[in-house]
Amino acid sequence: MGDSIMTALDAAELVLGLRNAGVRCWVMGGWGIDALLRRETRPHHDLDLLVRVEDLPAANAWLRGEGFERRYAWEENQPVRIAKQVYDTAFVDGHEDGREVDVHAVEVDVHTQVRLATTDPWDLPADTLTGVGVINGRRVNCVTRAAQVMMHRGYDLPQKHRDDLSLLDGS
Repeated sequence: MGDSIMTALDAAELVLGLRNAGVRCWVMGGWGIDALLRRETRPHHDLDLLVRVEDLPAANAWLRGEGFERRYAWEENQPVRIAKQVYDTAFVDGHEDGREVDVHAVEVDVHTQVRLATTDPWDLPADTLTGVGVINGRRVNCVTRAAQVMMHRGYDLPQKHRDDLSLLDGS
């Protein structure tokens, strides 16, 4: 982490690149809130994404091709085996230029139930993956307002996250 900034252009291009690589992903966290608000409200140091478990191989390949490397796996990471390879489900990849992507994998069942694919799997609201927002003038898939609120519960929120949720409440 550190003082680097993930610009709106960086975030939009990362989402577009992953989408073009066949990766289904949804913006969450700070950029996810800004996407829902359709404006940048503060500087962001990373891009938080939900990615479908079955798309982890494509996400990994695309990120490596763009010069990203694994910085660390989160404590809740639950490695999964896909086509004889093992992939992390909760991790941060970083680029030498300072950009970071924080990925959490999700499983989606036939009834569109969304569940984090981690050691502490929990269900997200049924409409989690239906959000649409805008970053840098580009339409992006993002998690819904309800999912943002749910994902910001259960831990001591830093002030900037409390401020983010207040902005979302006022939209």
